[in-house]
Amino acid sequence: MHTIHKTKGFLKSRIIYDFNPFKRLRLKQFYRRFITQGDLCFDLGAHTGNHTRVWLRMGARVIALEPQPLFVNLMKSKLASYPDLVIIQKAVADRPGRQLFKICSQNPSVSTLSDDWMKEMWKYDDSLIWDETFEVEVTTLDELIGDYGLPAFCKIDVEGYEERVLSELSIGLPALSFEFFPTTPRRTVDCIEILGKLGPYLFNWSLADSFRFRSPSWMNSEEMVREIEDYSGKKSGDIYAISQKQSI
Repeated sequence: MHTIHKTKGFLKSRIIYDFNPFKRLRLKQFYRRFITQGDLCFDLGAHTGNHTRVWLRMGARVIALEPQPLFVNLMKSKLASYPDLVIIQKAVADRPGRQLFKICSQNPSVSTLSDDWMKEMWKYDDSLIWDETFEVEVTTLDELIGDYGLPAFCKIDVEGYEERVLSELSIGLPALSFEFFPTTPRRTVDCIEILGKLGPYLFNWSLADSFRFRSPSWMNSEEMVREIEDYSGKKSGDIYAISQKQSI
């Protein structure tokens, strides 16, 4: 049964993220505001590599991190022709070392380092089972910056560990995104406040891979916090942050 779930989960991820050419076009159009040819990008939680592939086709250099071996092997297979790609089988957190990573074979996109995240997801779907664990090497954003340089854009999709990833960051990034979940607005607010300590940022947000901004204009941190606190929907999404030193 585990093998069946693993196969179905893998195919589910590929159907959602890889086999929609219109989604790839939306991704490219959306990320043009953040990424230009030659830029360095970090894809933290790369999964199938759908963002990574679009960024590479835009001429970016990409450091893609993914802890799940199945998806690391997938990226190595389908993106082997790109010289400006480094694939790393690691997770990202607030300190380096090793941690237990929990895989949900039936829905690999909710696999996580976080026990709290699993509890939150059970509230939405109590059929989810994290049926495999393994010890994964963990790095930090500061370590990655030390090894590869400051990225022009960094995507943080780490299933409940967004605050942990940002909490150890010692330098502001030009532009980044991190996932938010409607049942944990406090975590999202904490992430916004962490960024505020690193420098002046402007914010916007999108829902559920729509790649369309919810706000017609960029907001300061207080305005973004109010948007999140007033949000009553059930869809998750992403917060986008750009340094006020950068042009939008």
